[in-house]
Amino acid sequence: MSQALFFIAAIGVIAGAVGVVVLRNPFYAVLALVAHLLSLAVLFLLLRAEFVAAIQVVIYAGAVMVLFLFVIALLGPAREIAKGRLRFQTWLSLLFVLALFGLIWAMLQGVQYRTPEQTDLSVFGTVQSIGIELFTKYLYPFELTSILLLVAAIGAIYLSRKPGDDR
Repeated sequence: MSQALFFIAAIGVIAGAVGVVVLRNPFYAVLALVAHLLSLAVLFLLLRAEFVAAIQVVIYAGAVMVLFLFVIALLGPAREIAKGRLRFQTWLSLLFVLALFGLIWAMLQGVQYRTPEQTDLSVFGTVQSIGIELFTKYLYPFELTSILLLVAAIGAIYLSRKPGDDR
């Protein structure tokens, strides 16, 4: 039963991620992202990380997606200014795709898989283990993420201003 649920959730994760990239309507792309995040929460439940799954649903699929939808509704649909593609856009995108696959390959070369006896699964995904990791080992990326979100919020406010509005 859990194996079937895993494959269903994995298909949901992949389909949601592809939907975010492929769909041209930003509203539908956000809904595809919600489906992706909910499928990820199911995968976390299968790993017995209930707290992470709950946070995934409440914070990301709930609050952040509502914020995304609010920004899309506030700014309206994006309008493309350029007429057509740039001359070098195709080659540049191919270069970036090759660089991405190179980075993924290099990352996978350094991955060391742990056996279950090396990992204490009794504390995996608990509030305490997440808090210790987040505020010790990952404190710097956590703070950088908060600064990035602050800059994004300021940028959204700036973009939502009307021309000539100098408040």
